[in-house]
Amino acid sequence: MKKIIGAFVFAIIIIIICFQIDVFGQKKIVGQTVSSTNSTVTKTKESFDDTEQETLIKIGKNDRTLYTDDSLTTPLATINGGELAEFLSETKNAYQIKTNDGYTGYLALEDGTKVTKNIQTKPKELSDAVIVLDPGHGGNDTGALSNDEQTEEKDITLSTAIKVKKALEDAGATVYLTHTTDELVQLGDICDYSEEKKADVFISLHADSTEYANEATGITTYYYYGQEETLAQTIADSFTDLPLDSRGISTGNYQVLRENLQPSILIEMGYMNNDSDLKELVTDSYQQQIAASLTQALTTYFQQ
Repeated sequence: MKKIIGAFVFAIIIIIICFQIDVFGQKKIVGQTVSSTNSTVTKTKESFDDTEQETLIKIGKNDRTLYTDDSLTTPLATINGGELAEFLSETKNAYQIKTNDGYTGYLALEDGTKVTKNIQTKPKELSDAVIVLDPGHGGNDTGALSNDEQTEEKDITLSTAIKVKKALEDAGATVYLTHTTDELVQLGDICDYSEEKKADVFISLHADSTEYANEATGITTYYYYGQEETLAQTIADSFTDLPLDSRGISTGNYQVLRENLQPSILIEMGYMNNDSDLKELVTDSYQQQIAASLTQALTTYFQQ
């Protein structure tokens, strides 16, 4: 009888021990699963938090009216079509925005679209930067013509852009051209390409023209948004030793600047219908000087 009772007690003890091992083991596995899940969620959250974003309102294609309040009855200002405005709030029928000109007011919901901009940290060295170069015009869009109509702007901008690309790459930058052959790229596609490449700086190269021949000369550096003024000034300052004088900086209502989410500049390298300017514009030496000046300017800009 004692042997039977002893065997029974021993069996119960074995069952209890096995049950505890199974329970504790299962708890341990569950604990590991929870820990692993938490780790994944935390990592995803950190990855999301690393990318700062800003919500903007892109104005419709044509100019739109900004109003004093969300009743949309009293006009305040006119906003350039395609402009990217700071988003402040939203009501049932309007966005409250701040425009590039500094106006704060209300825009009808149907007159704008929300866009998200990733806020990039400016590199400290040119060698860490991504530059997108846009040779102005191309294909059946010749751009401005010389006085004798034998020289086309598109040929000068492409030739110069290729030289600028090489100079910047020699300095360690990553450089993309919006086109490398004589082709026309639509302005909206140019802006999209700049954003796709996450350009730290976008530069569109052009040569200007006036109504009358030989009435203007020199290089003008354009920007649209206030935050690009320092970049524009740094570039304009680099043109002081070129054969053509720098005309300084100016705001320019150009689509490739106005609708570009990346820091953007447009440079008019001289005047096609100024005979003296044209003599410089077509030479390899002048184009190389433009390339060298831009390389130095961007080196300075990223180190600021």
